[in-house]
Amino acid sequence: MYFRISLLALLASLVLSCSNHASEDPTAIMPANGNSGTAKPDSSKTAPSLDSLLTKYDPPDRVLWQKPELVIQKMGDLENKVVADIGAGSGFFSRRLAQHAKKVIAVEVDPRFIHFMDSIKLVELAPEYQKRFETRLATYDNSKLKPGEADIILVVNTYIYFQNRVQYLRHLLEVLPDDGQLVIVDFKKKRLPISYPPQDIRLELWRVEKELQQAGFNNIVSDDCSLDYQYIVTARKGRQVQ
Repeated sequence: MYFRISLLALLASLVLSCSNHASEDPTAIMPANGNSGTAKPDSSKTAPSLDSLLTKYDPPDRVLWQKPELVIQKMGDLENKVVADIGAGSGFFSRRLAQHAKKVIAVEVDPRFIHFMDSIKLVELAPEYQKRFETRLATYDNSKLKPGEADIILVVNTYIYFQNRVQYLRHLLEVLPDDGQLVIVDFKKKRLPISYPPQDIRLELWRVEKELQQAGFNNIVSDDCSLDYQYIVTARKGRQVQ
């Protein structure tokens, strides 16, 4: 564990040395979530360092309570699927998805995390999986996904920070193919033994379901039992009637 933490710190330092311009740009400030998503930053604040973000959003125990392999398992057979990870952050899920899916597109608004993911995949992934891992720089209101490009869109620890959630959901609906799937994983509103994210900014499960419905998704299925701290919500894009 010590070696892994040291490696992450080293990579963060290398990335920062290559992309100091990003930390000087107030638009590169990452919102307070594990994956950056599309929440616009507060330009009045100084951008936090990449190292501090990695420490905050990828704590050593994250793998224990987030259970990434279980989440991926619930996404079904990914062998011939392209998965887009919105707000990929450090690539916590993307690196794992690359070992299951046909391809993973790690979508991120912070250039520093793009550089970090491009670096760490060379360390943590075998060459065959590196080829499946693509990073993509997005904007706060556009995922930069092409229509039909991704079969499944994954949004982890990010949904509560979307500024215009229903509007952004409609954007995701537009780029999904017919019968494409959206998977949202976020924190339960109830009291939890963690300090972040604060309880007052978390969303009730019913609100996420309602917003998905408002955006036009159907076949909405919720699971608030598999994970101790989070719920998993899946929804699909209905086929267009000719």
